[in-house]
This record gives sequence, structure tokens and C-alpha cells, in this order.
Amino acid sequence: MDPGDPVAVWRDGFHRWRIEAYRTPDVRFAIYATNGTTESAPLWLFGMPALARWLMVQSIALDSLEVEDLT
Repeated sequence: MDPGDPVAVWRDGFHRWRIEAYRTPDVRFAIYATNGTTESAPLWLFGMPALARWLMVQSIALDSLEVEDLT
């Protein structure tokens, strides 16, 4: 699956997670665990409810996410 380029990217405050949003026929999010220069394979979440559940499980508040520049 090649969703193209992300339309938005966020990091949590501790830079342990990177969240990429993709606009496809539905909204998809790729979650990467990051540790310095390495990162995991993506965990794909489909839709806003799935992202909301994942953020709650990880105890990440929306206002703590940092927007990453895409340019």
C-alpha cells in the first residue's frame, strides 16, 4: 500500500512517537515508535476513532502533540 505523502505529521512531547496523517478515500494514520535515529514499522490506524483510542491508551493529550514541518 502506497498512500503517498503525509498531509500532516505530529510528534509527542517526548519524541517517542511520530504520527503521520494520510488523506486517502478514508483518513489513515501511520504511527511510528522512534528512538533516536531508529524507528519501527508503521502501525496503521483507520479513521479518527482509532487514533483517539490509541492516544488515550498511550496517555497522550492532543494539546501535547508537536506539529512537524513538512517542507
